[in-house]
Amino acid sequence: MNVIECQNLDVRLGSRIILSRLNLEIKENQFIGIFGPNGSGKTTFMKALLGIIPCAENKIKILGNSPYKARKQIGYIPQYRDMESFQLAGREFIATSIRGHKWGLPFLTKQDLYHIDAVLDHVHAKELAGVPLSEMSGGQRQRLLLAQALLGNPQLIIMDEPFSNLDPKWVKIILSLLKELQERRGLTILLSTHDLNPLMKVMDQVICIGNQKAILGDVNQVMTSDVLTQLYGFPIEVVKTDQHLFVTTAC
Repeated sequence: MNVIECQNLDVRLGSRIILSRLNLEIKENQFIGIFGPNGSGKTTFMKALLGIIPCAENKIKILGNSPYKARKQIGYIPQYRDMESFQLAGREFIATSIRGHKWGLPFLTKQDLYHIDAVLDHVHAKELAGVPLSEMSGGQRQRLLLAQALLGNPQLIIMDEPFSNLDPKWVKIILSLLKELQERRGLTILLSTHDLNPLMKVMDQVICIGNQKAILGDVNQVMTSDVLTQLYGFPIEVVKTDQHLFVTTAC
């Protein structure tokens, strides 16, 4: 089953074309890294998948439906959120989204409390239920965001630059947790990043975005000097070692 299908998809911001004639298919239970320079369109692509940026319905399908109709089956974690000032504990923070609430705390039923405790357990964060967000580390908050995204039992998780404010220890912990969730729940995960190296052992494929184009494939097929030079429109050098790669402009 294809979780995401794009057929000759154009993604625009106003009159500006961000992605042109995009064709790709992503199957279920895949961990996909999304790579590209600042301004290449990673976030815009994710917003198109979420239906935030409108596209022609027949050009993009999420789980067989339009992005708008598929929203309840998608868990989304946006770019960095300032959570230090939130006067909420972990369970209360998750509760703000239990039925799509944006502000304030809804009335919680026993079933709601059960679901909240279940997603906390899924991300191994039950001990954070009563801890104020202001007292948590960035990695602990990221686990809560992931727990919140798991509400409603989604089939697709979309994460936009989740590691931009985390130290390497927490990056490793969160990635291990994501891989565990992918394998245990059959999730498809899309995660955008500036640095693919932490994802090398966990991702199944990569999408590289640049110059209004996107290429999906295995890391060894896509992350090459020839492919990226063609994609970005200027000379790129890719240096690979055992489990690392370095992407830079060619001299």
